[in-house]
Amino acid sequence: MHTHPYGDSDLDPRPRSPARIGPYEVFQLLGEGGMGQVFLARSPGSRLVALKVIRPEYAEAPNFRGRFRREAGAARRVSGFFTPPVLDADADAPQPWLATAYVPAPSLHDVVARFGVLPEAALRALGTGLAEALPAIHDAGIVHRDLKPGNVLVTEDGPRVIDFGISSAVDATQVTRTGAVMGTPGFMAPEQIVSSRDAGPAADIFSLGCVLVFAATGHGPFGSGGTAEILYRAVHHPPRLDGVPAALRPLVSACLDKDPARRPPAASVLAALGPADPAALLTDGLREDLARRRAHAAVLVAAPPVPMTPLAPPDATVPGGPSRRRFLWIAGAGTTVAAGGGVAALAGWRSQPGGSKDPGDGKGTTGRPQPKIAAGPDPRWTTPLKKLSSAQLDLLGDTLVHWEQQKAIAYDTTTGKQSWTGSPRPPSDVSTDPKWLGVRGSLLFAAAWSGERGYLIGVDAAGRQKFTHTLTEQGTDARSTGFAGFVDSILSVAGSVAVVGTSGDKGYGVLAVDLGSGKVLWSRAVKGSDFQAYADGGLCFLQDNGTLRGLGLRSGAERWKVRDVVRPGAYPHLSTDGRTLLVTSTKAQAFRVTDGKKLWTAVNETTTISAARVRGERAYLYDGQGTVFALDMRSGEQVWHTPSPVGLTTTGGARDQGPAVSASVVAIATYAAGDVPGFIVLRASDGKPLWAHRPSGGRADGENDGKSGFKEAWLLQISGSTLFAASDTTLHAFQSDTP
Repeated sequence: MHTHPYGDSDLDPRPRSPARIGPYEVFQLLGEGGMGQVFLARSPGSRLVALKVIRPEYAEAPNFRGRFRREAGAARRVSGFFTPPVLDADADAPQPWLATAYVPAPSLHDVVARFGVLPEAALRALGTGLAEALPAIHDAGIVHRDLKPGNVLVTEDGPRVIDFGISSAVDATQVTRTGAVMGTPGFMAPEQIVSSRDAGPAADIFSLGCVLVFAATGHGPFGSGGTAEILYRAVHHPPRLDGVPAALRPLVSACLDKDPARRPPAASVLAALGPADPAALLTDGLREDLARRRAHAAVLVAAPPVPMTPLAPPDATVPGGPSRRRFLWIAGAGTTVAAGGGVAALAGWRSQPGGSKDPGDGKGTTGRPQPKIAAGPDPRWTTPLKKLSSAQLDLLGDTLVHWEQQKAIAYDTTTGKQSWTGSPRPPSDVSTDPKWLGVRGSLLFAAAWSGERGYLIGVDAAGRQKFTHTLTEQGTDARSTGFAGFVDSILSVAGSVAVVGTSGDKGYGVLAVDLGSGKVLWSRAVKGSDFQAYADGGLCFLQDNGTLRGLGLRSGAERWKVRDVVRPGAYPHLSTDGRTLLVTSTKAQAFRVTDGKKLWTAVNETTTISAARVRGERAYLYDGQGTVFALDMRSGEQVWHTPSPVGLTTTGGARDQGPAVSASVVAIATYAAGDVPGFIVLRASDGKPLWAHRPSGGRADGENDGKSGFKEAWLLQISGSTLFAASDTTLHAFQSDTP
C-alpha cells in the first residue's frame, strides 16, 4: 500500500477522514492504495499510530477476515529494531483495520527524489537494516511481498520496513477473486509475477536487491514503461546495474537471480555488506526534514482531544439528493480536520483545494468541507468499452483510440460507434504479437521484435497499416552482444521524423527515423531509463539523467546542453510552443529553444507537477496540492491559478499527459482512490470551475459498484467543443464548454 509519511509537504489534507476508527482519534489521511487507506491517528494513551483500513471489497470476500486475523496475529509477533511494531487490529470491524507505531520519517523514495541517490556507505547502511528486518518478518511466518522504496522509511538510526502486516491476506484474496497478483512492478520477484503462491522469503531478497538498485541509481533494475513491459523484463531480462557501486554489484546481482534457490539468505546479505554506520544515510537536508517531522508529531501528541460529532449515516434521507448526503458526511468528518484547526496550523499543513491558499506560500491553514460544484451535462452519446489494462485514450484525427499494449480499438468521434480493432501484420520472422505504443501525430504506432530485428509499425486513422520499418538489428550495436534492441516507446513525431526509445542488453537508447523511407537518421545511447525526448520543428529536445540537450532533428548534432535541470530519479515532461521549451517536474522551467538559455522558473514546489499542455501562448498544468495554473509562455507569470474544489489525479511517469485543453476549457481527471472517479472542467480564460462529472456511487457508468475494487482515473481528450471521457467501462462525449 502506498503511504505518504507525515510531513508538511507529504500530507493529503482533504477533509475525507472519519472522526474515529475503533478507539483511535483520526487526524489525517496519509495515503491510499490498492489495499485501502492509511490514516494518521492517536491512541487513547496519546500514542501516534499509522492506521491501515482495508477496502470494503476485500472485507466482503469469502475467508478474508479469517486470513486477515491470522496475518495480523503473526504481524504482532514481529519484533525487530528495523520494523515498527504492530499494536492492534480488528478483523471484525465493518472495514478491518490494523494499527502500527507511527514513524515520523520520509520514505526512501522521497529521500532519493529530494536529496539524491545514496553513496556506497549509505547503501551498506540501508542494506544491513533491510537484511535485519526481513528475518524478523520471515520468522513470524510472513512474506512481505511488497518491499519497495515507498515501504522503507529512513530514520536517524537506520531504515524501517513498513506494511508487512496484511499483504498475504489481501494477496490471497486478490488471487482468488481475479487471478491478479498484488505487488509493485519493478520490485517483484519473477516467481511472484508468475504465481504469487510461489513467493517465499527469497522473493523479499529479490525485492531487497531492487531497492538497493533504486537507492543507488534513482530507478529500478528493470527500467520504466508500461506495467506488462516492466514485468516481462523482470522475468526474462537481466537487471540493469549501471550506477551500482562496483563493490556491491556481485551481491546485488546475486539477490536478483531469477532462480530463488540461488539467491543468498538474509544472513549472507548482512555478512557481505559488513559493519555499517546508520549515520551514513544522513545528509544535512534529511536531518532537517526529520527534525521538522518530529516537531509535527510532538504537536499532534500534545493537542487537545477532538470532540466527537455524530456522522450522518450513509443512507440518510437528506434533501438535495446524493450530493447533499455526501456533503453532510464530509462536514461531520471535517470535525477531525478542523479540530484540528490549531493542530493543522501548528503542524504546517498546507490548505487544500477550496481553501484560501496562496500557491507556494507553504503556510498552514485549516481544512474545510469541499464546496459544491455544478453537475455536468448529459453526454451526447455513450458507448460501452471493453476492459483494458492500463488503458490510454488518444485522438487520431476524427477517431478515438482506446488502447493498451496488447489491444487497440477505434471509435468514431461523431457517433461513438466502434470503427475498427487494430490488427497489425508483423513481419514473418516475428512470432509474438506486436505491442501498441500510442498515437503521435497522424499515426498509431506499434512495435514488434523477432530477436534479430526490432520493428516500428504505423497505422492510420482508418486502421490501415502504412509501413513496417526495421529500426534495430542484431549485431549492429557495438555495445550489444546478444539480441536486437527492443523498440520500447514512440516519444515524439515532428513532420516525417519520429523519435523512438529503445532498450537492449547493454542499456537504453534514443533514435530518429524518417517515417517515409524507414531510414534511421541517428541513434544515441542514454544513461538512464527515465529519459524523455520531444521533437518540434527542426529540433529534438532530449532529457537524460538531468541534462537537457537541443539536437538537430534529422542530424542528431548537439546544438546546446544544460546540466542539472532536474534531480536524478525525477521524471520530467517536455512541451513547447515553438519558441520556448517547458520542462515540468517539481517546478516549471522554461528554456529558449535556439540556444537553451534559461528564461524563467514558475510553480516551484515540493510536490510533483503534471505534464503541461501548451495552447497558444499559455501552458496549463496542475500541482500535487490540487491547484490548476495557466502560465504565460513568454514571461512565466501566472495568468490565473485556481484551487480545485475536488481532488485531482496525478498519474506521474510517462503516462501523465497533463490536462486536456481546448480554446475554451481545461479538463482534469479527479481523485480516483477512495472517492468515485470523475473529472472537472474549468474555463480556460480565467480558471473558473464550470462543472464536474462525479457519478453518484458510480453505478450509472460502472466506474465503482462497491465490489469491483480500485478504479483507474478517467481518460480525457478534447476536440473542438466536445470532451471525450473514458472510465473503466464506458466512453462518453460531452459538450465541453457548458457554463
